[in-house]
Amino acid sequence: MACPLWLMILMSLLGVMSGISSIRGLADFMERHQQEVVEYFELPNVKLPRNSNLRRMLHRVDPADVAQAFHQWADDLCSIETGQAFAFDGKSLGSTVSAPTSAKQDFISVVSACVHQYGWVVAQISFHNGEKSEIGVVQELLTRLDGKGVWVTLDALHTQKKRSRSSLQAKMTTALD
Repeated sequence: MACPLWLMILMSLLGVMSGISSIRGLADFMERHQQEVVEYFELPNVKLPRNSNLRRMLHRVDPADVAQAFHQWADDLCSIETGQAFAFDGKSLGSTVSAPTSAKQDFISVVSACVHQYGWVVAQISFHNGEKSEIGVVQELLTRLDGKGVWVTLDALHTQKKRSRSSLQAKMTTALD
């Protein structure tokens, strides 16, 4: 029996959460855990995919849909409460750099919002640096916390002198009042 898409996605997510960062590693992870998964979900004769099928599946999945499902899941799992502390941090994905020596250099970055109390990432946005800035993405994530009475920790990179006296400071002050 062919492996259902939901199971391939679930196993891929479990593999990534276990620290696997390659398609070959995910395929090996699935092979190692196939028996337990088949028994747990009571799926007779299901064979998890190998490298080539897994690669094709991952290329067909829309990352925006996965991100939306993740955000919905995180919102359901972790409600925002007054007094919680959130850390915002951005990371550039080095393997995504294009035109590294030109003025048109581009790469993908990810900004995450993490709840200090649990150590969970509850929101994240990925973007091309040529289209958005990390400061703008942090401000976009901050709007989700606006008026909730939470604490935020930010890198100095996420502030601007002009903006700190206007929208960003107003949002943070509102959140802390």
